[in-house]
Amino acid sequence: MRILLLAHGPSVHTRRWAKALRGRGHEILLLTAVPTPFPEVPERVIGIPAPVPAIRYLGAVAAVREAVRTFLPDVVVAHFLPNYGLLAALSGARAWMVACWGSDLLVNARRSPFHSTRARWVLGKAALVHVDAKVLEEAAVSLGAPRERVWTRAWGVDVDAFVPKAQGEANGGPIRVLWTRQLEPVYDPEPFVRALGLLKRRGQPLRVTMAGDGPMRGRIERWIRDEDLEGDVTLEGFVSEQKLLELHRASDLYVSASRSDSTSQSLLEAMAAGLFPIVTDIAGNREWVTHRREGYLVPVGDEDALALAIEEAARDPERRAMAARARAKVVERGSFQETITLLEEKLRALAKGSA
Repeated sequence: MRILLLAHGPSVHTRRWAKALRGRGHEILLLTAVPTPFPEVPERVIGIPAPVPAIRYLGAVAAVREAVRTFLPDVVVAHFLPNYGLLAALSGARAWMVACWGSDLLVNARRSPFHSTRARWVLGKAALVHVDAKVLEEAAVSLGAPRERVWTRAWGVDVDAFVPKAQGEANGGPIRVLWTRQLEPVYDPEPFVRALGLLKRRGQPLRVTMAGDGPMRGRIERWIRDEDLEGDVTLEGFVSEQKLLELHRASDLYVSASRSDSTSQSLLEAMAAGLFPIVTDIAGNREWVTHRREGYLVPVGDEDALALAIEEAARDPERRAMAARARAKVVERGSFQETITLLEEKLRALAKGSA
């Protein structure tokens, strides 16, 4: 198939989809308003350089329509509803799918009547709406997407790459905790750092790695100093795929304090790697973690509950059994390779229907 992909070029999600589809023999053309530092598929930068995103994306409409006329895609795939989804709706393409990323439905679409109206219009025009969690499915339908056009499937992870440690490879010494969320308000890193401070004052030995970066890094560094955690917490910043695998293999627990999420890729990676998950009790996480079956759920923003959960997990005799059930769930429902196979089937059906 010839697939026109409208998406944010630098995103790891965009790169994974594009590489996987190209690897299966499809011809991919990526249109992006933000260039990829090292493009792995043919790419065109579109839009008018402007500080206001709305102007940038609206200025790309003509370029997208031109690509539809000249590239002649069998199907168009747009990632993230407010910008690339809108471009797909305005492109004149007959067959197109929008892949929603979570915040575009759970946050952006609810900011104002304008945002809601835009979301409803795009969802109503899309031939297929891909969401990665039941909570997003319900959000899409509540915003006007016909339920029969909504495909719910986790994006998934490479379950063969994220392999649990063997029984004899257990890490010695302090319990090792891994955070792989960006340093942004929605992921709420402050309760996590404060919980670590509580644990240190209680004498709980820990080694913590925070892999990710973002606008809150300066504040997090200050909180780490406030809690006297400089020797206990390592801020890795952005890491390579290989480094991420190494960090999972060196860790015991995974923590996410997110305030809003659909199916978290970071959570699925940790579960696939055999880490014990401690995550906030929100709808997206509950689809993967049942409290005390695959991990622990804790209230949003509650540093005391998070500290208690980490402390208890460090000595829970059922931790390995729960982590094994967590990996089994990801293998069953969260394989990226299987998602791409199902995606191909959906896209072929769209292309056939439009022809």
